[in-house]
Amino acid sequence: MGKVKKFSTVNIRKISGGKDPIRVVEEFIVRRGFLPQECEREKEGDTAQWMLALGEGEELEVLVEGLKRPAETTVYMGINVATVPIRGSHELLPAALELADGLVGIKLSLVGYFLVLSASLGASDITTDDLDYHFKLITAQQAWFREALAQELSW
Repeated sequence: MGKVKKFSTVNIRKISGGKDPIRVVEEFIVRRGFLPQECEREKEGDTAQWMLALGEGEELEVLVEGLKRPAETTVYMGINVATVPIRGSHELLPAALELADGLVGIKLSLVGYFLVLSASLGASDITTDDLDYHFKLITAQQAWFREALAQELSW
C-alpha cells in the first residue's frame, strides 16, 4: 500500500448539493401566475417570505426558514380561513379543532387571531410539484372547512 496523504481540514470544503429552496419557491410562484419580485415581502438573513393574493382578500403566505442551515430549511405555506372572535371563541375553537380531524395532509393552526390551514415541508429534496400538491390540498379543503365550521356553529 502506498502512503496515505494527510489533508488539513482548512483545505476541505463542504459541498452542499440539492436544489435551492428559494429558486423552487420562485418557480412555484411563477406557475401560479405571479412575479416573485412583486410578491416578495422579506428576503434577508435566514428567512424569505412571499404573499400571493388569491382573490376575495385572501393571501397565501409562503415562508422559507433556516436558509443558513440547509439540513434544517423548511418551507411553510398557509391561508387564513377564519378570524377568531374574542366573544364566542369558546365555541369556535373546539368546533374548529374537532373539524381539523377531517383534514388530509395539512394542519389547522391558531396564528394570532386567525385560524390558518397550512403545510410545512422539509426543503432538502423539495420540488415545485410538491409545493403545487400541498397548495392544492390547502385550497381544496379550505371551502369544505369553512362550510363545515359555519354549519357546526349554525352561522
